[in-house]
Amino acid sequence: MTEEQLADELRALGRSVDPPVAPDLTTAVLERVEGQPVRRAPAEVIRAKWRALVALLALVVAGAALAPPVRAAVAEWLNIGGVEARPVPSGPTSAPGPPTAAGRLSVEEAGRRAGLTPITPQLLGTPTGVEASDGMVAMSWDTPEGVLRLEQFSDRLSPVYVKKYYQSLEPVKVVDGYWFSTPHDLVLEDENGAERSVRVAGPTLVWVYGGTTFRLEGATGKDRATEIALSAR
Repeated sequence: MTEEQLADELRALGRSVDPPVAPDLTTAVLERVEGQPVRRAPAEVIRAKWRALVALLALVVAGAALAPPVRAAVAEWLNIGGVEARPVPSGPTSAPGPPTAAGRLSVEEAGRRAGLTPITPQLLGTPTGVEASDGMVAMSWDTPEGVLRLEQFSDRLSPVYVKKYYQSLEPVKVVDGYWFSTPHDLVLEDENGAERSVRVAGPTLVWVYGGTTFRLEGATGKDRATEIALSAR
């Protein structure tokens, strides 16, 4: 098993389990990783990484407060399709509503411009605004609950989206994604690691379906966001 395959299996595992976390698990994981012998066979290295990363994953899934060294390790491999999620020690306390999609393209035109086949959630119907760029389509709806914004893009999107979250990541198993329940910084990172702040985003559902990453912002809660996501099939 390669390290890339290991990371893929860990992400799949994170969306399917909800383990309890012992109060002293953070310390135990760090001590175990630090105490591993240097000279090991390749199979033993893979098994050791599996045990250590699964323990770290349990901390993330359960929403435990992570010690800084653990947060740093998690940030290196936790990706959700075309979105990278990085835990940070603090975050914004409020966020404006999501921006509307200013374009007036049809969904078909947007798909041709982006080079992908966009999906419109059946629960929302025809969007009031649609815009597109290479590899990405953004739609928005004006609803009684406010503006709903749905972005969908391929994993090859560059610069890449980075979400800097603070104790707000919850797995949503039924849509193979994660719910960011609190405001968080949304940034773009280019291939050289340079970051550009986009804005502060409100609660957002990010999920992967059919090789495309979806990002829904503006829903009134996780259940509503999940309902919309399930209708985008």
